[in-house]
Amino acid sequence: MVVYRDRWTAIGLCTEPADRARAEAGIQLAYAAGKRPAPARIVWCQSPLSQGLTLAVVFIMKQPVRASVGASVRASVGASVRASVWDSCYGQHDSSWLAFYRYFSDVCGLAEITAPLHGLWEIAESAGWWLPHAKLCWVSERPNRLRRDAQGRLHSGDGLAIGYPDGWGVYAWHGVRVPEHVILRPDTLTATKILAEPNTEVRRVMIDRVGPERFVLESGARPIHQDDVGSLYRIDVPEDEPVVLVHVTNSTPEQDGSVRKFFLRVPPQMSRAREAVAWTFAMKEKEYDPAVES
Repeated sequence: MVVYRDRWTAIGLCTEPADRARAEAGIQLAYAAGKRPAPARIVWCQSPLSQGLTLAVVFIMKQPVRASVGASVRASVGASVRASVWDSCYGQHDSSWLAFYRYFSDVCGLAEITAPLHGLWEIAESAGWWLPHAKLCWVSERPNRLRRDAQGRLHSGDGLAIGYPDGWGVYAWHGVRVPEHVILRPDTLTATKILAEPNTEVRRVMIDRVGPERFVLESGARPIHQDDVGSLYRIDVPEDEPVVLVHVTNSTPEQDGSVRKFFLRVPPQMSRAREAVAWTFAMKEKEYDPAVES
C-alpha cells in the first residue's frame, strides 16, 4: 500500500508537461467504457481556466444574438465556466480515488472488474483536468508550478502556489487561498484593510504577512496587562476572535549588543503577560520562572 500511496501521490503532484498521445489514447478508452462514440476532436488547453473559457466561447457562438449583448455574454461565460468545473473529470487530481481501485486491480486480482477504469488511469498519469462532451473533449495541461508547506498544503510566499503554463493559478498561504497582492505586495496592506477583510482566514494571513509588530502599531491595539516578562495587547476584530499579542524582550543580545523586542501571538483567552509567555513554552503560568534563559 505504501508503494501505491507514494506512486499516486506523485501522479497527483506531477508538474511535468502532459503526455498528450497517452492522454488522448486514454480518452478514447474512457469514452468506450462509457459506451459513447469517440470524440471527433480533442482540444488541448493550458489550464483548467482556459478550458472553461474555451467551452464558454463555443457555447456563446451557438446562441442567438440577444438585445443586451454585454450582460448576456457575462452571464453565459460565468455559467459556462462554473458548469465546466462541475462537469470536469480531474485527471491527475483524481489520483486519490483512482489509486484505490488500481491497487485492487494490480494486487488483489480484480483486473477484470476494474477494467472500465483503464482509460481514467491513463489520463490521470498523463494530463490534468478534462471535460468530455459529445464529439468534442477538452483537456488541460498539468500545472508547471507547485509549492506546498511541510503539511502538504498549498503555500508560497513569492508567487503562485499552483500555476499553469498560461500564467493562471492560485495564490495561497498555508492552505488558505488569498488575493495576489497579499502574497506579492504585502507592503500595501494596512491595518484598516486587514480589519475590513470579511473572510477570517484571509484576515489572519494578512496579519501574518504584515507582521504582528506593524499590525499592532497601525491598529491601535490596547494594552491589557504588563509585568516583568512583557506586555500584553488586545485587538478586537469584527466578527472574529480578538488578536492577542505579547510583547517580549529577547533574553539573548544580538551580535552588535542590541536587544531585540518582538511580538508573539497567543490564544485570545490570555489575560496576563506571564501567562502568555508561559504558553509559548507549553507551560502554565506558575511553572514559568526561569533562572536563566538562552
